[in-house]
Order: sequence, then C-alpha cells, then structure tokens
Amino acid sequence: MVIYDVFLELTNGIEMKNGEIQKLRERLGLDRHQFAEFLGLTSYQSMMNIENGIRNPSRLAMKVLRYIDSLPKAKALAFVEELNRHEPK
Repeated sequence: MVIYDVFLELTNGIEMKNGEIQKLRERLGLDRHQFAEFLGLTSYQSMMNIENGIRNPSRLAMKVLRYIDSLPKAKALAFVEELNRHEPK
C-alpha cells in the first residue's frame, strides 16, 4: 500500500483524542522540542498547547501523526528521520 492510500484510509476519525499525541511522542522516545521541530512548530510551548488540547495541528499534520502511529516504532522513527531531512528552503 502506498502512503497516499494510507492517508486516505486515515481520513476518517482524523482527530486524535486528548493525550494521544503525547503518548505517540513518548512511544517514539522524543522530547517536546524534537517533536515540535518534526511538526514544523516554532516552539516547545506550541507542542505543549497541542498536547494539552489548546491548539490543534493541521489536518495534514494529523494525517501524518495517524500514519506514524500505525507503524512499528523503528519504522515510525525512520519515517520521522526521513522527513526531517527535507527541510524547507
């Protein structure tokens, strides 16, 4: 299955419930700074706001998070590392 198909499957129920993003971050062994950088957030505080339900990530970010959450830890971390190599210019 290609990534596009996985994203389409994950469109239903895209929002993550309170605490799911933090659980995912912790499962991957990433701190808030690392996870914020991965999501393209500007600060640690932004990551805390998302984890506390004050702020919501974009639909695209939520799809990526759902996709990562569906992967085994090693594959999820490899995906995060791969995306981190593609910084905007």
